[in-house]
Amino acid sequence: MAQNGPAIINDSDGFTNVRSGPGTDFDVIDTLFNEDFFYFKFDNNSDWAKVTAWKGRQIEGFIHKSRIQEVKNLDKNSLKEMIIYVLDRQRVLADNFRTAWKAKDSLAYRTTVRELENYSDTKYDPILQVIPKYFCSTNDIEIIDKFFATMWADQGSANEMPSFSIGDCFICNPDLVMKRLEKITDNEQKILILNHIEWGLLNHFDVDEDGSSNNKEFNALIERVNKERKKASP
Repeated sequence: MAQNGPAIINDSDGFTNVRSGPGTDFDVIDTLFNEDFFYFKFDNNSDWAKVTAWKGRQIEGFIHKSRIQEVKNLDKNSLKEMIIYVLDRQRVLADNFRTAWKAKDSLAYRTTVRELENYSDTKYDPILQVIPKYFCSTNDIEIIDKFFATMWADQGSANEMPSFSIGDCFICNPDLVMKRLEKITDNEQKILILNHIEWGLLNHFDVDEDGSSNNKEFNALIERVNKERKKASP
């Protein structure tokens, strides 16, 4: 029973009930709406799946298999629209947080940091998992450009998921990622993104603690990163 996802619900009503067990005779314990991401495990002996979601609290229960739409299997237009929406929203929330922090507005700071953390957990992290597959199959430069802008806006975050995601994008098409990176004129922003890529590579490949590897692909990719970072460094 391997976990799958992220997924969204497939229901014309816009929501589906989460039940305590695999069947309509079990109690409704929560609700998933069409904008909620969740993960699921299929049980081949049942028409129901166990789901896990985070909506400010952990949700675990069962929904019918027919209500599941795995995000990665959406048509490309729908998937692109979803990715752009999440990246744009994450960037706005990150900008709001930085504005409150710079203004030393304690109330706005507490509000914006909660909003940003919640959105990162429930929307940004799940969509980061599908970006590499989408980008590698489409070479969509708009997505990469928006991803770069979002990472820059969210630069104070300790979240490693953006590194893993952009690292996988770089592995499948390093030439295109580098071409889009060259469009960035701010060297500080460029170095931040290169650092994200490096961390993604280090976690994707089998690398020693000192960062060395016998993997030829890794060495070629990290050399490109280091070369570009050296050019961007003052």
